[in-house]
Amino acid sequence: MVSIFRRGLFWRVYLTFLGSLVLMAVLMAALWHLMGEPRRVVVVPPGMAHHRGGPHMLGMALAIAATVGLAAYPIVSRLTRRLEALKASLDAWGQGDLATRARVDGSDDIAAVAASFNAAADRVEALLKAHRTLLAHASHELRSPLTRLRMATEMFAANPDPGLRQAIVEDIAELDGLVEEILLASRLDHGPAAPDREAVDCLGLAAEEAARVGATVRQVDPADGAFEVLGSPRLLRRLIRNLLENASKHGRPPVEIELARRAGPDGGLIVLTVSDHGPGIAPAECERVFEPFYRPSGHPEAAGSWGLGLSIVRQIAERHGGQVTCAGEPGGGRFVATLPAAMR
Repeated sequence: MVSIFRRGLFWRVYLTFLGSLVLMAVLMAALWHLMGEPRRVVVVPPGMAHHRGGPHMLGMALAIAATVGLAAYPIVSRLTRRLEALKASLDAWGQGDLATRARVDGSDDIAAVAASFNAAADRVEALLKAHRTLLAHASHELRSPLTRLRMATEMFAANPDPGLRQAIVEDIAELDGLVEEILLASRLDHGPAAPDREAVDCLGLAAEEAARVGATVRQVDPADGAFEVLGSPRLLRRLIRNLLENASKHGRPPVEIELARRAGPDGGLIVLTVSDHGPGIAPAECERVFEPFYRPSGHPEAAGSWGLGLSIVRQIAERHGGQVTCAGEPGGGRFVATLPAAMR
């Protein structure tokens, strides 16, 4: 507990309060003396001195000020003690003790500030933990293609086989793709909250990206109208591409993509569904597949993790005010992205 003689904030607040009371008492006495007393006509008997009431009034005012000051002492003391405890928590957190949290007492403004600090500290700690996990997983995922690349280059130096050259090219492409995903995930974490805003035709993007991986675009209902989303064309293309590539890599053909419109609370919604005919995803793992570098059960370690693709998909959807979910169904994987439609 902080010594009362070292509590600078307490003494500043309390002495300011006492000084205000004393000043108010003096002003009241002066006003009474200057304005109230001359209006009275008092007949003083002979031999008695005329006694004005100013000193008496000043004494009463000072006594009232002292009483109020004593009564306010515990209130000011508790208030400033909580402020000093909050400051101590902030100082400890700022010096690197990220587990420090402020004590929340009551429901006043000081408690609200302490709760806000705790919430911000929780978010920062979670973000740092996620970054450490991402770094650990990224280093593990980079190790495999780097090892293969080193071995392939040594073998190619001894025997320039075209097959080895193709393997080197594929390993370099894998490394390039992984680094690109890590950089994109970092930009999504630290970039501006709102992406570039323009009307984007999701049906056109879906048709282009489906052609790249040999997927099928299901026929849409002409009555649905345009499938436009207000957002970043680059990020929305990446969302569709990652979903299609994930289905092509981890599922089985045919891979299909379907677009539909649905009513929403603030207007229409664009619902984009990507499905395949693979083994599907267990319901217990439907949420975990969006974690960076998650490896589902039964997935061999030699095949690597699922990388950052689905994690990036969720980040992009959330930045556009939407969401993405995984449907745990037997007989195929299915991912559903729901985005707010552009208002016309």
